[in-house]
Amino acid sequence: MAAARTPAAALRSDLGTLLATRHWASALRLFHRQPARSLLLGEVRSRFRGRGMEFAEVRIYQPGDDIRNIDWRVSARSGGTYTKLFCEERERPVHILVDQRNPMFFGSAGRFKSVLAAELAAALAWAALAGSDRIGGQIIGERAISDIRARRNKQTVLRFLHDLNAQCRALPEAPPADGEHKTLDAALEECRRLTRPGTAVFILSDFADFDAGAARTLGRLGRHTDLSLLRIRDPLESALPAAGSVAISDGAHKTLVGLNRRLCAAFRQELEVRQQHLQRAARRARAPLIDISTRDEPRTLLTRLYGKSLAATALPMRWQKLRHAS
Repeated sequence: MAAARTPAAALRSDLGTLLATRHWASALRLFHRQPARSLLLGEVRSRFRGRGMEFAEVRIYQPGDDIRNIDWRVSARSGGTYTKLFCEERERPVHILVDQRNPMFFGSAGRFKSVLAAELAAALAWAALAGSDRIGGQIIGERAISDIRARRNKQTVLRFLHDLNAQCRALPEAPPADGEHKTLDAALEECRRLTRPGTAVFILSDFADFDAGAARTLGRLGRHTDLSLLRIRDPLESALPAAGSVAISDGAHKTLVGLNRRLCAAFRQELEVRQQHLQRAARRARAPLIDISTRDEPRTLLTRLYGKSLAATALPMRWQKLRHAS
């Protein structure tokens, strides 16, 4: 049983906590690993067919195939010419995009969305490093988007966690004077520019400003990367309180809103429309959409998704159909 969190730990991230996730995150397996490993080429089984350490299949010989891979026994039995194919070992960089804008500074249960996103991102970063993957990422703030280029070393992870913790603890952040706050669409476009084909991209956000532009950019990003969408949600965002007057605030202004049946019905309808829009975009991008509640514990959740017993038979990220209902 996890110890109860103090109010301060639920509101703000803690660098010590982010560093400590390394102790259990190293047991996570984000990808299907090959038994035979090459430190030079990487440890991830690719969907590409070529020369590698592990046999994949036998098919009819085609012009251009390496004659050294001809399976003479199968060819003799079948009367045709057949060649062996192997799974190539290729490196798979990991890129983690974390939303740390003002809408993430909210929570009615467990911890704030910003804190949960930071702890999940830290664990994913440590898991990638433990798997000898190159790790990089982006942190979206109200005023700027910081990026850490992918490298395979502890210093890169530490820099990522330091920037992530600083951004999380700075919330809520005053909007820029010119009104040009950073959008999810802009971050996705920058992510598309930074990542190389085959990169595993994890996006942690509440997707509060996910619009048509972001959907198009997500689709383009999904063409050359393996996307996983981790949507951070709070229970209060899925259902309004009982009818009556409630106080709402954006961090700078506060007002009272009277709730009634008509307003609650309109809220539910708008929520369903946004849900369907994001689901369609995720399908077009061939990305699993995993709903995560602020009540969830990062260790329990990630072990369920990427624990050793599950990852031993896991498909590549793009084809995973795992979902976690909040």
